[in-house]
Amino acid sequence: METSYRAVGAKRMPGTAFLAAAVLAGFIGIAPAGGDPQGAFPLRISPNNRYFVDRQGTPFLIQGDTAWSLIAQLTLREAGVYLDRRRVQGFNAILVNLIEHKFSSKAPRNAAGAAPFLTPGDLSTPNEAYFAHADQVIALAAERGMAVFLAPAYLGWRGGDEGWFKEVRRNGADRVRGYGKYIGSRLGPHANLVWVLGGDYTPAWLDRWTVDALAAGLHDSGVTQLMTAHCGQESPAKAFGRRRWLDFSNVYSYGPDLFAESLAEYQRQPTRPFVLLEAFYEGEHDASPELIRSQGYAALLAGAAGQFFGNNPVWNFDAPVKVFPSVLKWPEALESRGAREIGLLGKLFLGLRWYDLVPAGRSSPLSRRSDESGPGRLLPAAVSDDGGLFVAYVRGPAPGGLRMNPDGLIRPGEAFWFDPTNGKRTAIEPSAFSGQGQRTIPLPGKNADGADDWLLVFRAKGGGKAPGEHGEESGTWTGSVR
Repeated sequence: METSYRAVGAKRMPGTAFLAAAVLAGFIGIAPAGGDPQGAFPLRISPNNRYFVDRQGTPFLIQGDTAWSLIAQLTLREAGVYLDRRRVQGFNAILVNLIEHKFSSKAPRNAAGAAPFLTPGDLSTPNEAYFAHADQVIALAAERGMAVFLAPAYLGWRGGDEGWFKEVRRNGADRVRGYGKYIGSRLGPHANLVWVLGGDYTPAWLDRWTVDALAAGLHDSGVTQLMTAHCGQESPAKAFGRRRWLDFSNVYSYGPDLFAESLAEYQRQPTRPFVLLEAFYEGEHDASPELIRSQGYAALLAGAAGQFFGNNPVWNFDAPVKVFPSVLKWPEALESRGAREIGLLGKLFLGLRWYDLVPAGRSSPLSRRSDESGPGRLLPAAVSDDGGLFVAYVRGPAPGGLRMNPDGLIRPGEAFWFDPTNGKRTAIEPSAFSGQGQRTIPLPGKNADGADDWLLVFRAKGGGKAPGEHGEESGTWTGSVR
């Protein structure tokens, strides 16, 4: 939720207002998933430390939505409406603040008027009424098979008034640790939790106890769920890399080359899974639809174990403090173009053996003329270590087509261009990838929305490996894309 950029308005999307009103009025209902409330949870890390697995050991691709103010801003009924819609759209995780400092209508109180602490700002006086509501929201997500990436004490951009950094530091290590133990005891039984420490801020070295103490308190309570940290656009593996509590890392970036940043995280040692936790939001920073969808593809093709999408005003659910004003209400924004296109991303990757993909990366090296991201930059692409699956994200005009050397790739049983705006596939003759030496693959032209980005996919008939057998390097593949 970085706030140093110019605020912009969002355009109203025709045709969504009635649907949104109907959902909130209860005219359109979607039943919960039902069944085992813990479902796939708890999430664990794969044997090769590259992705997440569910409790049966099946690879679990994070398809996340950013819902920072969900607990503080919405009633339980409204939270159910939000979760139902996102579940239908293909999301299986949400990123949420447990306590809000600024971005809710009654901050820090919730919609029912309950404050998180009986004594304002005193972390040693938790209010059961507040945390009982949080408990119910987390349970609703579990019933829908959704992981909750929960920030227990969001610190706030640059440690300012958006978050709790000043109060946390004022409380001291013992109270912060005690708060962590309380939160772990009160909410830890939910197996669908993933703990996100910090929040939009990397404390100075002398203040990093503010994060360490919270982690220690959570562990004091006996929680075993995975933990990460949300820093100030910095890798938590860099800021907290030696901490034993840091189970996985993430990328948080508004930079111009997300693939390169994600690839650097993939290559960081020791090996940990990472997710794209935050990047440009839809409806903020004048971000184009193409930029919004490109972020998810770039991260996954750089080896991320999942990605989070963000939309304004969904993340704050119409809280009165506006970093980026919007003419839309959050129920309308649920039906956004970005949400639909990120759903297509998930559908594509879940139909592939995404856990077998390794970034093609600099060893290939991957670059392409006329790429919109700039000359000499790497083309987001990944390949399975047996050469049986190849995926590349092509963005920007390419009058001469895509130049490619497929040496080492297994002859595909299927090859196609995937339109990221509508999910349609355009078949490519598999013989285009056979043999040796460089060849040119023509692009289909503009996609359905008039943009130039496409996914190139090919997979060998019967290619790929079973879950858990993913290799660390790209093996026999020596091809290149230019």
